[in-house]
Amino acid sequence: MDNGLRRVAGGALMAAGIAFAAWLVFGAPHDWDGNVRLLRMALGLGATAVISGGARLIFWQPQSERAGAGQK
Repeated sequence: MDNGLRRVAGGALMAAGIAFAAWLVFGAPHDWDGNVRLLRMALGLGATAVISGGARLIFWQPQSERAGAGQK
């Protein structure tokens, strides 16, 4: 995948994750009780994973460059 396309996809993924997390915090019904509250927590963790995945796409580094970065 081209670096420019990867960064655009990462930015879009991060924006979607941040929007979803903001909806969970501000827009989702706050009267969710019981097992649905656990679902809300799982959705929040999923939003965090999406944001992290977007950051990995933006700042992607090939395995060959990662291995040689610490050694000089």
